[in-house]
Amino acid sequence: MPPPDRYNTGYNVGVGGAVVDDGRSLLVRRASRRGRGNWQIPGGFVEQNETMELAVVREVEEEAGVTATVQGVLGIRNRYDEEGGNSLYVVMLLDPKSGAPNPDMKEVDRAEYFSLAEIQALEQISPVNIEVAQRALAQDRRMLCAQTVDQGNRGTYTLFIG
Repeated sequence: MPPPDRYNTGYNVGVGGAVVDDGRSLLVRRASRRGRGNWQIPGGFVEQNETMELAVVREVEEEAGVTATVQGVLGIRNRYDEEGGNSLYVVMLLDPKSGAPNPDMKEVDRAEYFSLAEIQALEQISPVNIEVAQRALAQDRRMLCAQTVDQGNRGTYTLFIG
């Protein structure tokens, strides 16, 4: 099933949340849309009325029942294809604050924390999600960290900088 029409504008922004707890990474198993049965980090589209940080926190909570906070940007994936247009996907590292993995049973039917070895042994997982897990679980991970910048009468912004 393709993404909803509101995202089929030729350009969309998605987010993925690499939630790490005690050396394990949170993954969800897709129950709907394309990718049914595939394991991946929780995530989805950024709505027009939210920032990417709010979107990733919302998506992690909606899909996996875990409340988390953003630590920084781990990576960015950009893709273009005729069917979906241009797609930007921002992968963020998050720390869990509360809640145990609990799938929403709509978009995902399982949600669990896995070690890197367990992730690598999963049958239905993309190379992108294995790479994200390797980076998120690495001891020397590098990322762009969130910094709030006050722009006076223009409000505050979050700047991700190394």
